[in-house]
Amino acid sequence: MKRNLKKVMAAVLTMALVSCPLTACSSSEDSGKDTEVKKEEQKTEAGSKDSDAEKKTEVTVGIAWPSLGTQAWSAMADYLRWYVDEYNEKNDVKVKLIETTAGDDAAAQETQIRDLLNQDVDVVVSGAIDTTAIWSSITETHDAGKKFISFCRRLTPGGPEADSTVAPDTYDTAYVSVDAAIKKMIESGIPANEIKVIRVQGDLKDQNAMRYGEGCEAAVKDNGAAIAADIESNWSVETVMNKLAPTLQSNPDANLIFTPNEDLMLGVQSVLEGLDKWIKSGEEGHMYLAAAGGCEIGLKMIQDGYLDATGYENLPEVSTNTIDNAVKLALGEEPGDFFVKSEAITPDNIQPLLDKDYFWVYDYVKKTEK
Repeated sequence: MKRNLKKVMAAVLTMALVSCPLTACSSSEDSGKDTEVKKEEQKTEAGSKDSDAEKKTEVTVGIAWPSLGTQAWSAMADYLRWYVDEYNEKNDVKVKLIETTAGDDAAAQETQIRDLLNQDVDVVVSGAIDTTAIWSSITETHDAGKKFISFCRRLTPGGPEADSTVAPDTYDTAYVSVDAAIKKMIESGIPANEIKVIRVQGDLKDQNAMRYGEGCEAAVKDNGAAIAADIESNWSVETVMNKLAPTLQSNPDANLIFTPNEDLMLGVQSVLEGLDKWIKSGEEGHMYLAAAGGCEIGLKMIQDGYLDATGYENLPEVSTNTIDNAVKLALGEEPGDFFVKSEAITPDNIQPLLDKDYFWVYDYVKKTEK
């Protein structure tokens, strides 16, 4: 009996020893299955998020305009709004706009962007007043899980980056304009080494202004001319008026003036008229002039014979591509940057283009007069 009991106990112990590793294997397999289940759940959850992005039916775009005080900015704002109306008629995903305007006050723009984020916009679009100060707003936007588009302005390198930048290629705009003006001067018999340029700059906190200046400098250098002096205008016509006369007095051999937009050319006109130097092209004493933008002021100055060249920027294309990129970003795509190239408008080619109704400025005037 004792022997039988010992045999039974031995058998039980043997089964226990054998069952332990089997139990461990079973536990490991269950654990692996749990891990696989979790992974599948994670994939499903990620897929669900992607699906949510694809199924998104409304994209809210918050726009922080720097100001709308010039024809260019007003036109870009209107073309953007008009395009949204067209977009919503043609697409299942609808775009909703929330707009603010900062009056060229960088601190106010920062506050307004924060307010837009509090309204749960999907994408912030900002024409940065200060392309370095805007870094803090980009960080806030990304921290909120939202996307940021830099509109019409490149940002200062070295800080947080926009998810997309849509703008004119301002380097190219300045280059083609100054290049055309200098070539005209050379064709008129002025040696390249005698061409002296006064370069008016915008606000040097604005990377667009920096790029205009760099494009001008490159065209001057490539043609063998020289920059005689710089005027930092802060985008102010009054500043140009105050600084240009003494600059001309200090540089009597200057014979070409470049401004990075045509509004500033109004300050140049005022000064030259006061010095009896506002003279048409082809007449003795003419001061050669180049600008950027292709707005109504510049096109009229070319037609009237005073402005020798301007770089034409297709601003409606900037506006429409901004909305396209905003929707793509909100739906999880990465559209990248978009920079609009420019072309030189001169007295030689303006009339055929006018005949084709080529310029957006006249289209804009017609639309806003209705």
